[in-house]
Amino acid sequence: MPETTSAPAGATLPAPAPSRRALPVPLRVLGVWLAVLTLLAGFGTASATAGETGRHPRAAKVSLAGVWDLTVNVHAPDGVSTTTPRFVFRADHQLTAEGPPDENGQPLYSARGFWTEKANGTIAFYINHGGAEGGAIPGDVQAVHMGRISGRTFHTTAYAFVTVAPDQPLVGPVDVDSTATRVSALPAS
Repeated sequence: MPETTSAPAGATLPAPAPSRRALPVPLRVLGVWLAVLTLLAGFGTASATAGETGRHPRAAKVSLAGVWDLTVNVHAPDGVSTTTPRFVFRADHQLTAEGPPDENGQPLYSARGFWTEKANGTIAFYINHGGAEGGAIPGDVQAVHMGRISGRTFHTTAYAFVTVAPDQPLVGPVDVDSTATRVSALPAS
């Protein structure tokens, strides 16, 4: 029998349905992600704007130049010795410090040194002073402190070396750490 390729007489064929071809999967996923990102970006912008109006202006960065009260911990072989000197970091990058007062009201020790700071808040200073009588390690003390300013405080760690007598070897390195609170800016000259 021969093969028929046409419809039998009197038969009607339905019209072809309009094409509802779906978008390829990658385009649908991309559209969904764009919608989600747009929505999130709108919320993020709105919350950031609301947060900005509710905050106080950011405080200006505090410079090391000024007057600071320190608490210095010297980790000596016999234990930790703590002292509370007042440092003045001068604008010319020199520093002076006085130890706490003795029984006569005089500073236990006076110190001199140099300091520097970077824009990111890191600081370093060198200090030299005679040891306090009855202090953790008697002798001439030299130390380099390194740390960071955070708001109106700073923290440092240091290694100190002590010359007990000219004919004796250095004692050290001695571990030292400090915390400080800003007292004031430099007084006007």
